[in-house]
Amino acid sequence: DGTVKKMTDLAKQEVLKVVDEYSSQALRVLAIATRCMSELPYSEDDEDVTADQQFQACRQGMRLVGVVASVDPDRDGVPDSVLLARGAGIRVV
Repeated sequence: DGTVKKMTDLAKQEVLKVVDEYSSQALRVLAIATRCMSELPYSEDDEDVTADQQFQACRQGMRLVGVVASVDPDRDGVPDSVLLARGAGIRVV
């Protein structure tokens, strides 16, 4: 319905529970959030501001839209590597 609510600690725990559930199923989980900005919250000319600091400044006050889970396809060679490791007695998780 387009309403915006402050995320409570309880709501955060519920979101993290969903993330944990998807992750336990070997799914990649992405959080989708937005923030409207009329200008950047840092000076682009300031060479002393690191990329981490820029990111930290931009991620303040974001609104969680939701989470998305997807299956990561096996990379080439991974299934064979897993079989090889298991054959050598290594437990693959």
